Amino acid sequence: MSTKTCPSCGADVPEAAPRCKHCFHDFTEVPQRSSSGLMGLLGLIAAMAVVGAIFFYLMRENQASEHIVVDKETTSIIFTTKYADRTETDRLSFDDVAKVEMIIGGDIATFEVYVVTLSGESRMVNQSKEKTLRGYAEHIAAVMNKPFVERTVKRGFGGPAQDRVVPAPSSTTAGATPTKGE
Repeated sequence: MSTKTCPSCGADVPEAAPRCKHCFHDFTEVPQRSSSGLMGLLGLIAAMAVVGAIFFYLMRENQASEHIVVDKETTSIIFTTKYADRTETDRLSFDDVAKVEMIIGGDIATFEVYVVTLSGESRMVNQSKEKTLRGYAEHIAAVMNKPFVERTVKRGFGGPAQDRVVPAPSSTTAGATPTKGE
């Protein structure tokens, strides 16, 4: 006598039996085909397509490089940003700048240099994680004949930020090169 194995309990059951005598599994019942495997695959492909589209959008919009020039001849700061598919240029006149500010302990880098406009908008012109940019900030403040402010941001329990205002250099020293000991 030939037997078959019950898929529910694993017992050996005679080949002709319509039900398992141990667990009463019905051998005559036709199993329903599940479409969840196909739907799951389609859902996975759709999710991958959305993630891929977002990735390529961000790659396209992400800037490739930024170049900032403080141009004494045109008395303006030129911001040039190159993207993968275009280049954008913005110009800020020295007349629209209120001050030059160097932040020690900034959000983006350890040393950050900003120009602050008369309307209060801050535009970053340089940043460094390793070396101080004090000389650079003082130089562009002198070129633009604007006050230089150095701000130290203390995080945690160190207390409030401390500002140190350095007066704007006179027009006679604005173009001078600093010498050793100054």
